[in-house]
Amino acid sequence: MKPLVLTMQAFGPFADSQSIDFSRLGHNPLFLINGPTGAGKTSILDALCYALYGETTGNEREGVQMRCDLAAANLPTTVTLDFKLHQRVYRISRSPEQQTPKARGDGFTVSKHKAVLTRLGEPEELLTNKTSQVKQEVVQLIGLTETQFRQVMVLPQGKFRELLLASSKEREDIFGQLFQTDIYKRIEYALKEKAGDITRAKNEFDNQIRGALQVAQVASAEELTAALSQAQSRYSAQQAESDKAMAARQLAEQHLQQGTALSEQFGRRQQARAALTVHLQNQNDHQQQQQQLQRALQARQIEANYQSLVQYQEQRQSMQVAVDDAAKKLEHSKQQHTRAEAELEQAREAAQQVTALTDEQYRLANVKTALQEKQALAGQLEQAKQTAAQLSANLTKYEAFKAKLEQQTCEAETQLKSAVEQHQQRPAVEVKIQHLTRLIKDLTRLSELRAQAGQIRRQTKKADDQVGRAVQTQQQAQTDADTAEMHWHSGQAAALAQKLQDQMPCPVCGSKDHPQPAVFSGQQFSKAEVQQARQRATQAQEHTNRARAEHQQYQQQLMHNEELQQQLVTELEENAEADIPTQQAALEQQQQRLEALQNIDIKAQEEAFETLKQRCIKGEQSIGEVNEQKATNEANLKGYRKQYETLSQNIDPGYSTVADVDHKIEQIKANIAELNKALEQAGRNQQQTAVETSANHSTYKANQQYLEHARQQLTKAMTDWQQTLKASSFNDDADFEQARLSEDAINELQQQITGYTEKQLKLEQTLSDLDTALAGKDEPDIAASKATFEQAEKAASQATERLNEARSQHQQLEQVQKNITRLREHNSELETQYRIYGTLYDVTSGKTGSRVSLHRFVLGVLLDDVLIQASQRLALMSKGRYRLIRKLAGFKGAAGRGLDLEVEDSYTSRSRDVATLSGGESFMAALALALGLSDVVQSYSGGIRLETLFIDEGFGSLDPESLDLAIQTLVDLQQSGRTIGVISHVSELKEQMAQRIEVIPSRQGSKVTLAGI
Repeated sequence: MKPLVLTMQAFGPFADSQSIDFSRLGHNPLFLINGPTGAGKTSILDALCYALYGETTGNEREGVQMRCDLAAANLPTTVTLDFKLHQRVYRISRSPEQQTPKARGDGFTVSKHKAVLTRLGEPEELLTNKTSQVKQEVVQLIGLTETQFRQVMVLPQGKFRELLLASSKEREDIFGQLFQTDIYKRIEYALKEKAGDITRAKNEFDNQIRGALQVAQVASAEELTAALSQAQSRYSAQQAESDKAMAARQLAEQHLQQGTALSEQFGRRQQARAALTVHLQNQNDHQQQQQQLQRALQARQIEANYQSLVQYQEQRQSMQVAVDDAAKKLEHSKQQHTRAEAELEQAREAAQQVTALTDEQYRLANVKTALQEKQALAGQLEQAKQTAAQLSANLTKYEAFKAKLEQQTCEAETQLKSAVEQHQQRPAVEVKIQHLTRLIKDLTRLSELRAQAGQIRRQTKKADDQVGRAVQTQQQAQTDADTAEMHWHSGQAAALAQKLQDQMPCPVCGSKDHPQPAVFSGQQFSKAEVQQARQRATQAQEHTNRARAEHQQYQQQLMHNEELQQQLVTELEENAEADIPTQQAALEQQQQRLEALQNIDIKAQEEAFETLKQRCIKGEQSIGEVNEQKATNEANLKGYRKQYETLSQNIDPGYSTVADVDHKIEQIKANIAELNKALEQAGRNQQQTAVETSANHSTYKANQQYLEHARQQLTKAMTDWQQTLKASSFNDDADFEQARLSEDAINELQQQITGYTEKQLKLEQTLSDLDTALAGKDEPDIAASKATFEQAEKAASQATERLNEARSQHQQLEQVQKNITRLREHNSELETQYRIYGTLYDVTSGKTGSRVSLHRFVLGVLLDDVLIQASQRLALMSKGRYRLIRKLAGFKGAAGRGLDLEVEDSYTSRSRDVATLSGGESFMAALALALGLSDVVQSYSGGIRLETLFIDEGFGSLDPESLDLAIQTLVDLQQSGRTIGVISHVSELKEQMAQRIEVIPSRQGSKVTLAGI
């Protein structure tokens, strides 16, 4: 990660916005951050760390405490960092929780902590704008947490020894993150899980084998084999007995079925005789249906002649109606034609008035034109009068406005002088506001802490009560679990006791005598209920632990709160008990005064004064222009009056307005249109009635001819029908109508006659067949056969039950034997697997050999590489005296093995703990370790790029020669592609480092400038 641009606004000592463009320092620069104490050098590193993680380098101040007290109230605290990683540029912007002015009204509102992470480029991509996710994204991108970042890339003031003196566990976390060696931990955890799964599976199989033997009610595999042999013998005997009983049942069932079938045949013969007798009783009805069918068929033969007669009768009747209708329509059309001719003659006489009306319309059009000219002149005359009045009013207004402008100019000059005097008081008011703001902020914080203390005390009391209740609940749950388990064991003993048999060994003690077998007593519990009770006890224990942890947390919060209160009281001194509303009132008064002073715009007032003077000059010009316009308008008014009088004398006095003329013209147009329309309509009506009269006459003649033809056809049809009826078997029309049936009725009658005949033949044939089949046979005794069958069936059922019982017992024992064989095969496989995975887990977890886990072994190899690089630089800076090595002996337990450091002293030829180094020696060792770590991480290219290193102080502890060696080391590192920033007061560094970031303090806030570029 390489920083490009850092922008700090209202942050730390920087009151306004300050930007540091690191790219202006060159590619991979070595630069000095210089400035007096308190100027804000360390605040630059705080801003860098805060932008990335929301925490400062020392993690001693929160983001809300980093706001600059000198910043303007409306300027929010913001830190923005552009950085480059893997050839991509990212921008992160972060603002802490802070008070900002309200958008409406007075006062302040709390603005929440905000953070945004963006990837720059084409196109720009928003990675996240959720504050809680930005830190996670940064850790994922850079590969370091905030703690690791401070230990590896930023060595804060007083913190440079953290990586050097870190514990083995802390160093394991740092190196694991940097070199991404989690794969080895995952291997260790996977082997542990695998070995544990194998052990649990084997134990489960063992439990299943014991359970299977209990199901078979045997104690061992040998007893199971003997029981299986006995069950096989019993099963074979019961099978033979069952086969014999089933054969006897089958024979009895066969005799019963034969007797039942013969008895059913006797019954069917009796039913057939009865049915035939009933059928022959309907013989007369059958004969009548045959006669009715014969007459209907004869009527259907002459049906066509009858239908022809009916058709001709209907046709003659319809033609007579048509002739009558045509005669009526012909008479009506003649009357309509006569009226139409009379109306046409009247319309022609009325149309002779159109010529006179057209002449009158032309005359009125001329009158309308004259009236329109008169109306236009009247409008111009009125406009000229209004213009004259408006010009007079404008002249009066301009003269009054000119006088007012002259007065305003004098007042503006006086106000300008007063504003200049008031503006000089603004700095003193701003100082008072800053003082009151800091005082109110501290008093509010003290009040909040006191309120929080009361709330924490109440929560502590509540948590203490919860601990007491949780302990009672835990004790009760533990007692219930113990009771349930005791009852379960008693129930198991009673269950086994129920299955004991005399002279059979007990599966628990092996005795064949059972003088006092266990019996069920009290409430019975299942194994699942016992497990649930144990689980409730465990949950109660966890609840108690959580309650105690919460109680302890509240006590710690209360102690921290009281420490903060004491610190604020000390800082406030005599103002610690000051009244906040009073101070707020004073602050509001000063803010209102400052706002009033800020609203004074001297430049605007100067511009306003100059504008008023110019407006006075322009007013004089406007008054002259109005006088000229007034003279021109009076001349126009005189001409308009003369033209109006001339037109008024030439217009017909009968028409005073254009509307009157238009109304008269519209009336004439309407009369002309009405007369023409009446004439056209009368002509169309006369033509239409003539056509209708001719058409109706033709229709009447045609219908008369059709009627005569229909009469002739009807006469012929009546003659033909009388001849047909005389030749048939029917006496008259009534006799024919009575014999007629519909086609459906004829079909139904035929089906009934055919069905009757077929049923009679079927019944006679059935009776004949049964008589032949039963000749020489007697009716069987069904009750005796059924009793014999039921007795044989009962014996077969009892034999089957005994066979099923023997088969079930044999199959159960056989299945148990198969299950045990299968479970033992699984156990053998699991034992083979455990010899592999269990041994591997013991090795990777450090339980054998050197007792170092695989993960720490790998990190130890990587640490050796780091120490080689670090020792080279440390030997150079210490003039060959010191070398960093890994501690390999003197551990207590396995937790501290593998990653602890020692320093080898060539002066004494002995190694000792790194904590024994002096301040300057510790700085050199920490610097060498950080640089060596950076080299090795880069060489392994593990995805984490340590391209930047910031060092805050520490150089003052070095003698001049050691300082030169340290600087040379940094120069060598910078030339290998690193960006290195150093914060120090040492004057020699300023002489040796040309490129510098100068931090300059002032009463208005610190400023940042770049030097030596």
